[in-house]
Amino acid sequence: MSKAQITSHLKKFDKEQRAILSLLREQILLELPTAQEVIKYGIPTFTIEGVPVLGFDGYKAHNSIFPYSGSTVKILEKELAKYVQTKGSIHFPKDKPIPLALLRKIIKARIAQINASYPSRIGEYLEFYANGILKSKGKMRQGKMHGYWEWFRKDGTKLRSGSFINGEQSGLWITYDQNGKPYKKSNFGG
Repeated sequence: MSKAQITSHLKKFDKEQRAILSLLREQILLELPTAQEVIKYGIPTFTIEGVPVLGFDGYKAHNSIFPYSGSTVKILEKELAKYVQTKGSIHFPKDKPIPLALLRKIIKARIAQINASYPSRIGEYLEFYANGILKSKGKMRQGKMHGYWEWFRKDGTKLRSGSFINGEQSGLWITYDQNGKPYKKSNFGG
C-alpha cells in the first residue's frame, strides 16, 4: 500500500477529474507533511502514526472526502451545508477543486478529534500538532503517565524522552537539541 498504488488508482479517472483529485492529494500532503499515503477500504487515505485522518476518491458524478468520523460533518455543519453528505463522506463537484480553506478546516477538525480520542482503552496516548506531526506519545495507566514517553517539536525533531512510573519521572531523561541530538541527561530516582 503505497504512493504508487494511489497514483495507479487515480489513473482510472478521466484527465479532468484526475487533475482535480491529484490537486486534492497534493493539498492534503502540504497540510499533513508527515502523512503516509495508503489504500484503506479501497480508497486513497492519509494516515499519521497509523491513524486514518482523511480519505478521498472520485465517482461518476462527484468527488468525495472521507473524514473517517461521522462527527466531523456535525462539527462543520455550517461550512458543509451546501455539500451533499452521507454518514461517512462529503461530496464535491467532480469538475471543481475542493476549496482549500474548507479542506484545512476539515483536517483541523479531524486532528482535534484524533487528539481527543486518547488515551485509548489500552492506555496508548498520541497527540498531534495541527499539521499532523506527532507532538507526544506514551502510555497511560489509571489516568497517569506510565512507561516510556517521547515529545517532539513542530518540525518533527525529538525534544525530550523519558519514563514514568505511575505519573512520577523515573530513570534516564534526555533532552535533545534542534537537530535531535542529545544534549542534556537527567536521572530520576525510582
